[in-house]
Amino acid sequence: MGVNTFLLLDNATKTALAQYQHDVPVLVVGAGPVGLITALTLAHHGIRCMLIERNYETTRWPKMDVTNVRTMELLRTLGLADGLREQGKRPPTLGDEMMGDEMMDLPSPDKWRERSKRQNDGSMPREPYQRCSQAIFEAWLKPICQANALIDTFFGYKFEELTENDEAVFSTITDLSSEQKIVVKSHPIAMYLVHFRSRDLQKLQSQGQFWHIFFTAGGAIISQDEDEIWTVHLPMSLEEDTDNIDPAEVVYKLLGSNTGRFPIKIDEILVKSVWRPNLAVADEYRTRHGRVFLSHQNIPTGGYGVNMGVGDAYDIGWKLAAVLKGHGGPYLLDSYELERRPVALRNVERSGKHQSVHWEYCKWVKQQGAETVLSSSEEGTALKRKIEAYVMEHDGENKDHGIEMGYRHNGSPVVLVDKDEKEPEWSVRDYIPSTWPGSRAPHLFLESDPKTSIFDLYGPDYTIVDFTSDAAQSVQFCIVAERLNIPLKQVSLPSEPHVRKIWERDLVLIRPDGFVAWRSRLGNPNLDDATIENVLLIALGQVCSPSCARPHTGQPHLNGSTKYQEVKEQGFTATVGNVEQDAGKIQKLGAFQT
Repeated sequence: MGVNTFLLLDNATKTALAQYQHDVPVLVVGAGPVGLITALTLAHHGIRCMLIERNYETTRWPKMDVTNVRTMELLRTLGLADGLREQGKRPPTLGDEMMGDEMMDLPSPDKWRERSKRQNDGSMPREPYQRCSQAIFEAWLKPICQANALIDTFFGYKFEELTENDEAVFSTITDLSSEQKIVVKSHPIAMYLVHFRSRDLQKLQSQGQFWHIFFTAGGAIISQDEDEIWTVHLPMSLEEDTDNIDPAEVVYKLLGSNTGRFPIKIDEILVKSVWRPNLAVADEYRTRHGRVFLSHQNIPTGGYGVNMGVGDAYDIGWKLAAVLKGHGGPYLLDSYELERRPVALRNVERSGKHQSVHWEYCKWVKQQGAETVLSSSEEGTALKRKIEAYVMEHDGENKDHGIEMGYRHNGSPVVLVDKDEKEPEWSVRDYIPSTWPGSRAPHLFLESDPKTSIFDLYGPDYTIVDFTSDAAQSVQFCIVAERLNIPLKQVSLPSEPHVRKIWERDLVLIRPDGFVAWRSRLGNPNLDDATIENVLLIALGQVCSPSCARPHTGQPHLNGSTKYQEVKEQGFTATVGNVEQDAGKIQKLGAFQT
């Protein structure tokens, strides 16, 4: 489903849609993880939407594996985290062991919880990660969306095209069961994937239980449930005749790697497809007339694809809801691209770097010959030690928590930064707790109630957190917010010195996504009503922040960053040049990539 599209409908559209029996303010195209979460986020904020998907059923493709810590935090706000854990893999032993070829260790979710409570210094997430295949993830969310009265869900409806003007979006949709067309007016290498079932554990786990194994001849196998469901990815040239490939032979070749075929008993081939590793970020996240919103596409390494997509979905969901409810201003929608596109550029780049680690040691093996890495000679031992040292040094895949939780929305039009303050240090590897405006506020358990996280106290919309003894300033925030018809919850924590120390300021304004919109200066805050009103109006997007890199113009923000210019001219680190993302022109795209 690649790139998701979110179409914003205006009031006039609702009347016009009556003839088509579709009276909704937002059309969400594509019911993959991003589309499903977008619809549920809108519903969580009380906004109706229509969700359409060209396929009749959810995916069978195992494209997703790790739901990372930040995504689990977002799912928690939607009341979905516990449900996903019931659906996902909960290994009895894996996670406390070394994974795969003993180069990828990751504590189990239970160990994460224990560490978070013990450490409680703001550097840990509210929720640990969770393993879950996308096939299971989508199948679980589909009936949840269908049961939600605010989501009109249609499978078997294909989005064809759209035209857009200043007032509305006109979308053509085909009902695939009847072929009836409906017009909705609204504001260089390939990989071969085989997903299979096998209980031949004596052979598959001959080297021990594993999560991933990356092979020095290229390719990887993923244990989806540590029991009987597996996925292999085998690299091949674009010229390979993939139409006549035996998927079982792909499995045997991948497992044998440098040693030749390694046959196992395969009980069932579930799905198979060639696919093309693509790193893609949309040129614009919002169209010229401002009523259509887009997302990104990524490769598996690092696990950023679906996780970043869920972040996009949650972001556009709460912002659309605020605008449709009337308290969100134009800069709020403008902030979607300004905040999420830099995240996509950085994460897609990081994903390519992770993939480059695997390509590097495969290159060494190819240069020295497969017989060298398989031998116990001095050269073979040296090569294996070199590979081990290299992978251990570059082991950020699924461990770079600065990437997962530490991204900051600098230059956003809805974030207010004190120009006299210096931005805190940032790390790729570690999340550094801070309430710097534009960053995710730190999670901590309360001293007065060790089972309760400060995250649990947030309201569904905006929250003002006050650590002062009399809470007078946060009370005044609520008075001004009520006058401006802004939904705001007050959280007073005068007896939480540990949380206050990590949070750094007496007053902190939190957005619906848990990010900091504003914080008070050091010292005793004493704000008048005019200052409080200005803070709230900026956070709501009714006024543009003076720290915004590019004020709202009503136009798409093309070429707006140095990083974008570099990518546009040179490509990502792990890519060779740039091409337009045209499914009709790119070879070896998988069925799940179009």
